[in-house]
Amino acid sequence: MPTKKKVTELPDEQAIRKLFPKKVVEKLKEVAHEKDDKPEKQKES
Repeated sequence: MPTKKKVTELPDEQAIRKLFPKKVVEKLKEVAHEKDDKPEKQKES
């Protein structure tokens, strides 16, 4: 019978899903990727 892995032994994605509720995980991903959707403003010299 396989033993359960400890949270410290899990990859990041699996550990996050195990530690936090689904709504929190979705919000974390949304906040983390906010700037990916927006084009960066270039400085005008």
